[in-house]
Amino acid sequence: MIKMYTWFFKYFGVVILALFLSSCFLSPYKMEVRQGNYLEQDMLMKLKAGMSKEQVSFILGTPLVIDPLSPNQWNYVYLSGAAGDVTRERTITVVFKDDQLERIDGDVISESSAND
Repeated sequence: MIKMYTWFFKYFGVVILALFLSSCFLSPYKMEVRQGNYLEQDMLMKLKAGMSKEQVSFILGTPLVIDPLSPNQWNYVYLSGAAGDVTRERTITVVFKDDQLERIDGDVISESSAND
């Protein structure tokens, strides 16, 4: 009878140890999260100096951040990555002067580089 209990606990211990060790190497699935405004290069190529805020908003969408201290600067940010590992993909800043598009800053490819 004691031999049967010894056999049971020996194999039970091996199974528990195997489950414990396998759980150390397994990690839960982390879904990729995408946040912000995804802007493609052709969207940015449509922007021209002198466009109104409404025209820019129609082409690019609503900006992610409008700074209340400088309302003539719109920030478009796109983030993606798994939980705990967020990477910044793209940041675009659109600057207005007198409610007209003055310039675009950030991760922008110039027209000459895009045509090559």
